[in-house]
Amino acid sequence: MLFRSLDLSHNSIGNEGANSLAQALRVNTSLSSFELSDNSIGDEGASSFSQALKVNTSLSSLGLSDNSIGNEGANSLSQALTVNTSLSSLDLGWNSIGDEGANSLAQALTVNTSLSSLHLSINSIGVKGADSLAQALKVNTSLSSLTLSMNSIGDEGANSLAEALRENTSLSSLHLRCNSFGDEGANSLAEALRVNTSLSSVSFSENSIGSEGASSLAQALRVNTCLSTLFLYESLIGFEGANSLAEALRVNTALSTLNLFCNSIGSEGANSLALALRVNT
Repeated sequence: MLFRSLDLSHNSIGNEGANSLAQALRVNTSLSSFELSDNSIGDEGASSFSQALKVNTSLSSLGLSDNSIGNEGANSLSQALTVNTSLSSLDLGWNSIGDEGANSLAQALTVNTSLSSLHLSINSIGVKGADSLAQALKVNTSLSSLTLSMNSIGDEGANSLAEALRENTSLSSLHLRCNSFGDEGANSLAEALRVNTSLSSVSFSENSIGSEGASSLAQALRVNTCLSTLFLYESLIGFEGANSLAEALRVNTALSTLNLFCNSIGSEGANSLALALRVNT
């Protein structure tokens, strides 16, 4: 039986071990899933994996989260993504790629046609990085899931991504939890949801979205027919925001999951949602 999945997470492998494993990937033709999170792998190790990915044709999932990969390592992996045609999932969460690394990955996304899932949480990505990724989303047709949680894209970055969502038709899942944007960013994203026809799951939780942003999202839900999951937990929507969302739920027929945990909606907000539940089926 062929060996297809290997998990070596939390093993203090370091760059030396990563180099050895990468050399093996250059000749291995059966492994499809490789998990290497929390292993002190830095830019050197990432570069080795990049070289392997340029010739490997079997690996579909590579997990490198919680390592020490910076912008140089991201640049190396990006170069591999321009030629690799087998990798469908890449997890670089909890590294330090920054805006420069995000820009390199974005450039790769403009030509790559195999990657469907990219995880970039906790990477010190700001407005510039978000804008680069947004520009890539305007032309990329393969990516279906993008996770940018716990970065610092702000309202400006959220606006850029919203603009891209008006054109992108492949992304089905977008996670922007804890990204320092407020009502302005939420308003832009809501406007995008009014016309986007591919997103089925979004997370805008742990941002500074208040009743204004919630109202905009509610207006989008009145016309959106594809979004099934919306996470807004630990935001600032209050009872007014809950009231707006409740009104939208009276007419929306697509949403199946709504998370408003820790939003101070109070009894008034709860009453509004209760009335919506009487008619939403």
